[in-house]
Amino acid sequence: MTARAKSKNAQDKTIKSGLMVNLLIFFSVFSVTMLVTNLCLGPAFLVRAGSEKTVLFISSYSESFVSVPDQVAGIRSVFDEQKINLEIEYMDTKRLDTPENKQVFYQSLKFKLAQLPTYDAVIVGDDNALQFALDHQAELFPQMPIVFLGVNDETRARQAAADPYITGIIERISIKETLEIARVFNPQATKVVGIADETLTGQGNRQQFESFRRDFPELTFITLNTPDYSFAELGAELEQLGDETILLFLDMNPDKHGEYMDFEKAAAFLYQHTQIPVYRASVGGVGAGLLGGKMVDYQALGKTAAQLISDILAGTPVETMAMIEATPYYYIFDYTLIQQYKIPDHLIPTDAVLVNKTEHPLDKYRNLILAAAIILIALTLVTLVLIYDNLKRRSIQKALEFSNTELKITYNELEAVEGALRRQYDMMEEHDREVGELNQKFELAIEGTNSAVWEVDLMSKTIDFAGDCSRIINKTISNHSNVHDWMDIVLEPSHRDHLVTEVRNYLTGKTAQINVQVLTAGSDPHQKWLLIRGKGIKSEAGSFCKLHGILLDNTKFKVQEEQIRHLARHDFLTQLPNRMSFLVQLEKELQAGHTGAVLLLDIDNFKSINDTLGHLCGDELLKLIAGRLLSISDENMMVGRLGGDEFLILITNKCCQADIEAYADKILTAFDESFRLNSREVFVSISMGISCYPYDSNVIDQLIMNADTAMYEVKNRGKNHYMYYHHELKKEMNRKIEIEALLRTALKSDGFKLVYQPQVDLRSGRISGFEALLRLKENRYGPDQFIPVAEETGLISEIGRWVAREAVAQIVHWRNQGLAEKPVAINFSNRQLRDKDYVSHITALLQQHHVEPRFIEIEITESILMENNFQTDQFLRELKDAGLSVALDDFGTGYSSLNCLTYLPVNKIKLDKSISDQFLQGNRIKVIESLILLAHSLNLKIMAEGIEEWDKVAVLKNSDCDGIQGYVFSKPLDAAEIAAIYNHNLLIKPPDLKA
Repeated sequence: MTARAKSKNAQDKTIKSGLMVNLLIFFSVFSVTMLVTNLCLGPAFLVRAGSEKTVLFISSYSESFVSVPDQVAGIRSVFDEQKINLEIEYMDTKRLDTPENKQVFYQSLKFKLAQLPTYDAVIVGDDNALQFALDHQAELFPQMPIVFLGVNDETRARQAAADPYITGIIERISIKETLEIARVFNPQATKVVGIADETLTGQGNRQQFESFRRDFPELTFITLNTPDYSFAELGAELEQLGDETILLFLDMNPDKHGEYMDFEKAAAFLYQHTQIPVYRASVGGVGAGLLGGKMVDYQALGKTAAQLISDILAGTPVETMAMIEATPYYYIFDYTLIQQYKIPDHLIPTDAVLVNKTEHPLDKYRNLILAAAIILIALTLVTLVLIYDNLKRRSIQKALEFSNTELKITYNELEAVEGALRRQYDMMEEHDREVGELNQKFELAIEGTNSAVWEVDLMSKTIDFAGDCSRIINKTISNHSNVHDWMDIVLEPSHRDHLVTEVRNYLTGKTAQINVQVLTAGSDPHQKWLLIRGKGIKSEAGSFCKLHGILLDNTKFKVQEEQIRHLARHDFLTQLPNRMSFLVQLEKELQAGHTGAVLLLDIDNFKSINDTLGHLCGDELLKLIAGRLLSISDENMMVGRLGGDEFLILITNKCCQADIEAYADKILTAFDESFRLNSREVFVSISMGISCYPYDSNVIDQLIMNADTAMYEVKNRGKNHYMYYHHELKKEMNRKIEIEALLRTALKSDGFKLVYQPQVDLRSGRISGFEALLRLKENRYGPDQFIPVAEETGLISEIGRWVAREAVAQIVHWRNQGLAEKPVAINFSNRQLRDKDYVSHITALLQQHHVEPRFIEIEITESILMENNFQTDQFLRELKDAGLSVALDDFGTGYSSLNCLTYLPVNKIKLDKSISDQFLQGNRIKVIESLILLAHSLNLKIMAEGIEEWDKVAVLKNSDCDGIQGYVFSKPLDAAEIAAIYNHNLLIKPPDLKA
């Protein structure tokens, strides 16, 4: 390189360095400008305006309620940026939580919606607004996106979120964290008092408050329910509270006289009538008399709800947006009260908001100071870059001065090149030796892979081989010969033509290479499969002059390929044709227009064989069955395995029912003889379904499905037989499918209800309890129709949990109405044994609602003993340990009823209606009296079911029966109707609601 070239390169580097410096300065100033702009103008500066939409916000409260302004501000902060219009309606249920007020609001909103353009979406605030939207969704907001916020009732929120058009944010007030900070401020406290009310929101807040008893075992929890006091009485109660008390303000309207106090007045009232701090876990009151606490950030809730609406309007489907369960919080305290109650500052959380605290100038102008500091830092960085650039320029100048010296060094390097060339010559000789070694390795590789390299000269029509070709083809042949002579000697004639065609296709450009498998000539034991692959070499004129490639003994791979093909078409265990092969043959029959039948065979109780003898014996049995079926097959009977313990049989060329039945009877008869497994005789029965083609269908899948349907009907009728498919079976299956869909819809959309049939104590005539009975609100199917479907499909477990929740909730509802708690019996299906957490679910419900376990009675039948013994024993132990009552239902219908009474942990037996009808007459009454005496001797209560005549009531009472359940007293009633007869003496005066 010359000195001038080096100088020019140095100048280029200087120019590039200057450009880099200028770009760096530009991006630094641009970044600082954007950062300052963002700090000053906020994120709205970067938001792009969207198309205008209109959203309705329905608030449960009034415009002045303490949480509403923050919710509205949060919503507007998002909508204003997105140019989304917001319209607001207020329900005012905090002051007027009455049906009349809600009806007026409904009529008003309905009128407005009829007159105004349709809203694009709806936001509902708090519990009453959400309930309003759920109640009137179909009428007022059909298929309209709904987002809720501020909802305390988690059950209501989850029910709403299950709707495909509803999502939202649940509100959990931070009671636990507020109590924890209160314990920090007042570690000597021994009790916590919560002020609550009976509003919908208040009930949810009180449940959350009381749920933390176990988290603070050292504190005594007390609830002051505002509707139990006048405000004057409440003030007197509060004045009695001392330093050992933590006072938590939840809700406080109205008092027992119906008097309402707005929030600011309530805060002042509490401050006036207390000598201790008043804590708050929801928004408001701080600075007006309340000390504060960890509160819900309603503005953040509003922002989140508005952002969900924005995403929905942008195209995100509502059903893909899960309900948000994380509630935003922040600590806030009145600093004046902090000082008044002498609470040290270091106990206050570092991120807490302090009201009434003078702001330090540094905090006040923090953003301005930060912006100035950033600008100063940026300018400093620019100055440093300029200094660095100056130093770099000097360095380049020095480099130019040394360029002459480098030229001299280059000359010296050229002298060294000559020596390097001598060394490269020596290396070439070394490479020649390495090539010789590679040739030897190539020969070893050819021999080891049983292959040979070939080359064909297209001009002379000769072929040459590198490697021992004779060893590969088991024939002595020269490694240099005419290519046509070689093919005549080596290849089987048809495969020789195949090879010629493959070469011709390559030469004409139809294929990218020669790749063909051919068979050698000779007898079968000596024949081999050869894989021939190759490509061509072109001359300078552009035409092929030579072909070269590899010849490989592919016999082993060909055998393996045939084995794989066999495995693909046959069942690996029984070696019968598999499902694919069977369907191919059936397709041929249908396309040919033949007649015949498809038989689907299933082994009865095969699972018990696997469970008792083991899966290896089960596999061996399947092999023996396959062999027996093959032994009775003929040219018109094809046997295949569908999978598991199911076999497919194809009867061909038969159109007469008698012929098909002859095959079916022959198959059944084949199973009369036992199978021997490990020196043990095993008898097996089968169930078969038959579908004829083309009469039932000419579609393969439909034929298989028809046979499967008929087979399962045989199972249901007792097994060990066969049945033809007919359209009534399809109707029955469709009916079950319809019922299953109806059950799934009912679970999602509140389609069930419970009715209650009284159980009457024969000594007092009073109702001693109820049996909860499940009904569909859409009364198209009765329980005798939909319960079996629920058990078959596994939905019975989820339905059972719904029944438990509803029954416990009804006990609580009656209790809240002032009615004494009475036991409610719920039925337990044997299929519910799969729900291993069923008992713990009921226990949790009882604890949540403060209901004693004795008020829930589980009704089982003795058929439960036919299920898994371990599961049954464990379930019964769990019932006993949980303190739940157990009744044995349908007593007298099974063969082992008397025996099971000696060990089942039951509290009551219920005589089946068939027993009462059979023995409550003439001389047979003694049987009933004996059963009652037996039950009492086992310390069990006894109740008669299905009693419809008054003379039987007298007989049972004289026989010392404990109770009666039946239409003689009442049919099953809705909960509201039960309240009318809850405390009646039904022996004196039958209820008006009797059937």
